[in-house]
Amino acid sequence: MPRVLALLPLLLAAALSTVAPAGAEPLRLRTNYTISLIGLPVGRAEFRTRIDGQRYDVSGTLSSAGLAELVSSTRGTSSVSGRVRGDRLLAERYKLAYTSDGKSWSSDLRLRSGRVSGVDVAPPARTPAPADFIPVKPAELAAVVDPLSGLMIKPGKPEDLCRRTLPVFDGWTRLDLPLSPAGTKPVRTEGFAGDAVVCSTTVRPVSGYRTSSNGLKFLRGKRIELWFAPVRDTGIYAPVRVRIPTEVGPLTLSASRFAAPDA
Repeated sequence: MPRVLALLPLLLAAALSTVAPAGAEPLRLRTNYTISLIGLPVGRAEFRTRIDGQRYDVSGTLSSAGLAELVSSTRGTSSVSGRVRGDRLLAERYKLAYTSDGKSWSSDLRLRSGRVSGVDVAPPARTPAPADFIPVKPAELAAVVDPLSGLMIKPGKPEDLCRRTLPVFDGWTRLDLPLSPAGTKPVRTEGFAGDAVVCSTTVRPVSGYRTSSNGLKFLRGKRIELWFAPVRDTGIYAPVRVRIPTEVGPLTLSASRFAAPDA
């Protein structure tokens, strides 16, 4: 499975994002996710957000759990900070670090108004690159979203939420997630009870990947579901549930606590 999808819980910190009125006490929120594969628990994720005036920062953790710990141990952390401008979160610094089976990876991404201004990854890219590697072009980084705050959507009208394409970049891979409407579904969890807006999407790799990737070959044309719920009365929608097909069965992320006040 591609790295971005293997760490998809770290894409979901947008569920925490909102704007605090000027002069108000900093707003602190928390969201927790459980991760299951064919109905069996395999991981958990937690995100905490602080909004202070027009500044925001989000931090998240991911860990394998349950049966997954018997096969492969994974731990990850991610964070993003930036500013709020109008209806958008403009990330300025995005960081990701994770380990799996004793191997480690990290990404440090800097952005300015949606454009990538610098990136450091470890381990460094292979030189020379494999023959089937599609390199990232500068023009493909002129308007991107980071994996953390990129899933925050303020559509104006709920029916417009799924009519957009998300241009995601994590420091390694550039991919598009074209959203399309797929109805509504009822959801009940701590912090939210009501109808979620369901978006359907597929993974469209742009660059920064190998064409021989088995994970990408499997996912081509496969349908991914993203369920979005409103974050209180902010007009912002964020993922409350995600369903991703895998070769052994569906991987599901469900919010056990959704954008609730953090004690």
